[in-house]
Amino acid sequence: MENIRQAMIVRTAKQEDFEKVIEIEELSFATPWDYDFLEKISKDIFLVFDGQGICGYLIAGCCHRNVSATILKVAVHPEHRRKGIATNLVHKLVEILKDRQITEIDVIVIDVCKPAISFYKKVGFKTVSIMPQASNNDLYEMKFTIG
Repeated sequence: MENIRQAMIVRTAKQEDFEKVIEIEELSFATPWDYDFLEKISKDIFLVFDGQGICGYLIAGCCHRNVSATILKVAVHPEHRRKGIATNLVHKLVEILKDRQITEIDVIVIDVCKPAISFYKKVGFKTVSIMPQASNNDLYEMKFTIG
């Protein structure tokens, strides 16, 4: 396992990565984003975890006068989950944002995504509010302060 991890890197996504990203998207979400939407939404920060192929990705955007950023989506191919890939993607995002002097990252997670909530807590996000929804699927607003 250690040799595999050393061969993998987090880098900025390229156009040729989109096909694999869409495959991961379709395997990961009940309502996946399509190519056109991914292309439009991923203009700011779009990272991929690349080893012997794309294993995962993270899309984020900077907002609020470049003081904070929002994670829009993180996904890892089902065959590569629980190997630290999402953690590596978030750590790279923190590095990038620190260089941009951004001090805060936020993410909104629906409460039925318990593994996502646990993941964000594990990497240092704190729940700042829970927003009740008519569907009974509350939204968790979580924040990470870059120090």
